[in-house]
Amino acid sequence: MKHKQVFSMNLTGPIDYGFRNNYMFRTALQLSQKALTGLISSLLHLPPSAIKSVTITNPIALGATIEDKDFILDTNVLLNNNALINLEMQVNNLYNWPERSLSYLCRNFDQLNKGQNYSELKPVIHIGFLALVF
Repeated sequence: MKHKQVFSMNLTGPIDYGFRNNYMFRTALQLSQKALTGLISSLLHLPPSAIKSVTITNPIALGATIEDKDFILDTNVLLNNNALINLEMQVNNLYNWPERSLSYLCRNFDQLNKGQNYSELKPVIHIGFLALVF
């Protein structure tokens, strides 16, 4: 995997983008299982031992343009093969946070196929990191 070579280099100097950049946010969580587990453990007030598995279900192409913006959820995590966790970073006030959050939540809750029972739905938790400037 080419991206692992890039990130394993011993680089120095300033980084032009902080953790609030959605690419950096997604990349850090995608490259570090420990960071992802620790973040979810902290946010959900779970002991780390309660987290058996965390799988990002919408990985990004590492090395893609850092400035790209789409209407896609930043990070979607399957927790313990049982619950879906939405992690979304929003730093600019586009005056659409409630609608945006609800849209992401509904997309993730729509999991059933024809013939499946509603009792088979996995719980979905939406967590937003907001740094809105009004």
